Amino acid sequence: MKLHSRTAEETISLFHEATEANQRTAALQGNTVVLHEGNAEDVLLTGDIHGNAENYRAIVQKAEMETHARRHLVFQEICHGGGFYPEGGGCRSHQVLEDVVEMKVRYPQRVHHILSNHEMAELTEYPIQKSKQLLNYTFASGLRYCYGARADDVRLAMVGYLESCPLAVRISDKIFFSHSIPEHLDVSGQTFDRTIFFRALDPGSDFVRDGSVYRLVWGRDYRQVNADIFAEIVNADILVTGHDPCLDGCKFPNFRQVVLDCCGPCACVMLIPTDSSVTLRNFHYYVFCLDSEK
Repeated sequence: MKLHSRTAEETISLFHEATEANQRTAALQGNTVVLHEGNAEDVLLTGDIHGNAENYRAIVQKAEMETHARRHLVFQEICHGGGFYPEGGGCRSHQVLEDVVEMKVRYPQRVHHILSNHEMAELTEYPIQKSKQLLNYTFASGLRYCYGARADDVRLAMVGYLESCPLAVRISDKIFFSHSIPEHLDVSGQTFDRTIFFRALDPGSDFVRDGSVYRLVWGRDYRQVNADIFAEIVNADILVTGHDPCLDGCKFPNFRQVVLDCCGPCACVMLIPTDSSVTLRNFHYYVFCLDSEK
């Protein structure tokens, strides 16, 4: 018995609608969503979800998008993880991706999904192995289990959507939200092309290993000097990222950066007003656990 209610045609149509919504996002400047008091009251930033449907539902409930008409909601890293279909049917995280896409269609100007390394791995067919499993394979198996002979058509629509996802969100010219930040920016020769945030991307150079988009979404360098250089590159004070597992749902690896994680039992998010109240001194206080009892 299959556990998913959308037909292949419905899912393909959903991805196409969301792709168009990404392209028509009014706040999008190049590959960066730019939010400020003029177009948003506050922004709910989330960490890696990795197919955790329960945490996804908690995020949506916490966002209260219907009652907060000027609130924006930003997702990252949806694919790979969560539950599996029975009898070796593969990874079900595509369902959560489709739910995120449905949210984008429902709130086309206020829901955003930035590109992460696992989504880029699906986009470029770059293999990722974890816990002795090839995640791309289990993801593809899940699509085949759910959509059968139409799985390739669904995947093609999904790839088109992922290609349209922005790379970052800028909030009030002070806060920069991206999946991660490049490594070793203080090392001679490790140049980073900041133009990826506002020009057309080239999969042949930007997405390949050591390309600027690849370096942006795969980096795990949390040294203060690295964060300071990247903050200068993107002209921001505070950096918010995901990418790294956090047992407590978040961590502060240096004085200007917070890492959010939403795939574990203690999922943390960040609700940021777009006024001038968030500073380097107090940004820690805008991070909270989805389940305040944990």
